[in-house]
Amino acid sequence: MAKALLKNVEMGKCWTTYIGAIDGILRGAGLWNDDIYMLMGMTGMAFHFIVHETLCPSSVTVYNWGEEHFAMMDRIGVHTDTYYYFNDRRMNTFQQIQDGAIQRIKASIDRGVAVMIWAPTPLLEFGLICGYDDEDGVFFVKDCIDPEPDPLLYQNIGRSEVPILSFQIVNGRIPVDPEKIYRESLAFGVYEWNKLHHTAPRYASGRKGYEYLLHALEGDSFNVFGLTYMTHVYANSKDYAARYLRFVAEESRHLKGLKDVAQIYREVADGFAQVAKVIPFCLPDQASITPAQAQEALRVFTDCLAWEEKAMGIMGKVLGNSLEK
Repeated sequence: MAKALLKNVEMGKCWTTYIGAIDGILRGAGLWNDDIYMLMGMTGMAFHFIVHETLCPSSVTVYNWGEEHFAMMDRIGVHTDTYYYFNDRRMNTFQQIQDGAIQRIKASIDRGVAVMIWAPTPLLEFGLICGYDDEDGVFFVKDCIDPEPDPLLYQNIGRSEVPILSFQIVNGRIPVDPEKIYRESLAFGVYEWNKLHHTAPRYASGRKGYEYLLHALEGDSFNVFGLTYMTHVYANSKDYAARYLRFVAEESRHLKGLKDVAQIYREVADGFAQVAKVIPFCLPDQASITPAQAQEALRVFTDCLAWEEKAMGIMGKVLGNSLEK
């Protein structure tokens, strides 16, 4: 019976668990050694801002995983095989899908490369697989909370509370012109900001996501845990976006005029950080909010919307001007 364990793999420190998993995988494979804010920025993930109209905590992970995860890795020159299957109870071939996934994941581990997967533990977040044991029929896994989570039975992949078998296998990395990465990541940010229709109904992205957020806070029937969770996830994302924009403003040879964008995004990040202090993160059954806290969040997020609208307008012009040269 075969057994393997990659001991040099840990989740990256990031509220966005997909990037946390990818950071751990790429770093462990020797394909990435930069700061995680650069990974968030270069892939474009730092510009995700997705909100459900009732502030459901699922907001941050409701997007087209298969398409976007592949594109994010391609953006930085990482070649991946990306898989996504929804485990519908009517599916006839799920066992065959599971069997194929198990073999592909084990083959990647044998090459020394961990695998990104959805919900390898009861926590409904992205994590990674870093080993396997055929005798016990289990994968060794990592998530963003537990330093030593229980192994995942082969037969249980794709059978979480949100029954999706989504995993991504890294094959290697090729060099990409940094200017191309800068342009495409920022263009993705502008696209997400202006998106009118999101992947799923009742969810919105960018500007429209803010509209959902503010409308919910003006009422009294929103998901309080969802608000606290999203606030902390997006506070981290906005901080990374501001840091990435400052880097690009300083380093890019072609994208001129981003200094103001980076400064405005720092205001946005500071606003989210302020709300995160007002509404501390807590477990779902402990989530609560006072009218005063809700009003403070509404006030600050209203300002953040105006700041980000201005930043995205400038960023769009910078991208357009660089194309004209």
